[in-house]
Amino acid sequence: MVHSELSNDLIKDTIESLAKLLDDYYVFPETAVKIRVDLLEKLSEGEYSEAVNGHALSEVITNQMQKISNDLHLNLYFSEDLLPSKSNDHGVHEYKELRLKLNNYGFEKVERLPGNIGYLVLNEFAPPELAGETAANAMSFVGDTSGLIVDLRDNSGGTSSMVAFISSYLLDNTSPVHLNDLYWRYYNTTQSFWSLPFVPGKRFGGNKPICILTSNITCSAAEEFAYSLQALDRAQIIGEKTKGGANPGGIHRINDHFKAFIPNGRAINPITKDNWEGKGVIPDIKVASEKAYDIAYQTLLNKVLESYSKHPHKGQEQLIAEIKNKLSLL
Repeated sequence: MVHSELSNDLIKDTIESLAKLLDDYYVFPETAVKIRVDLLEKLSEGEYSEAVNGHALSEVITNQMQKISNDLHLNLYFSEDLLPSKSNDHGVHEYKELRLKLNNYGFEKVERLPGNIGYLVLNEFAPPELAGETAANAMSFVGDTSGLIVDLRDNSGGTSSMVAFISSYLLDNTSPVHLNDLYWRYYNTTQSFWSLPFVPGKRFGGNKPICILTSNITCSAAEEFAYSLQALDRAQIIGEKTKGGANPGGIHRINDHFKAFIPNGRAINPITKDNWEGKGVIPDIKVASEKAYDIAYQTLLNKVLESYSKHPHKGQEQLIAEIKNKLSLL
């Protein structure tokens, strides 16, 4: 699509269609009205005709919507190519499934560090129906480690169902734990997420120490995971304040070249009765993201050493010596 094709008619159609979608779907109706009024006012004043291309227009409108709503999930996107029609949803789903598979469903790395500390690098929370087996294998691998680092520094989100699935491995199976609620405006229903009473493979359990690493790009479902476990006092967050996107939703095709992500849901933590939208998850230990790993590793080694020293058992001697040696080098 060339610059000359960004006609006034296309701009008008995009703005008016977006305004209607916001009225119909956006999780905060009163905010949707404010955005609609602002969009149509600027349209009537000819402000959007100054956009040099579709990318510039989408950036201006996205910034405008986010400024009013303080909602980082609210976005307008432009595509040079024709966007697929709704009838081509099957092809889009096939593409997404292949992308997830080729990225190992977000499970970038899982290993056992010296001192029996597990290290899981998770870059996406893929749907359990696709990634469940990979997730179960990864979590089983770290099941017998004495402490665990979950690295979410490059994780920008995914599904709440995978958040609940992985969280289940980090809790005991005595009774389900209420993790999060999602209120959906369009359906006027609340969807609750609980830990699972049974998971395939081996649980890490609910007593051993966990550190979660975050950065300023950690977002959405990754924030849900960190926020929920922090609220449960189950994990220590180390790194940077996260991005602050808590409102889930979906993509809406506006026309051949524009689409919008419109949040239709709102996260509600059962403990705090709040969420991380616009605020981010605040780390327990605030450090630059590149320093978070070393601090988490040292923190867990010290915790494991303290625990084993208080409750010594035969067979731990070699591991205690290994931890002491590793700490002397850090």
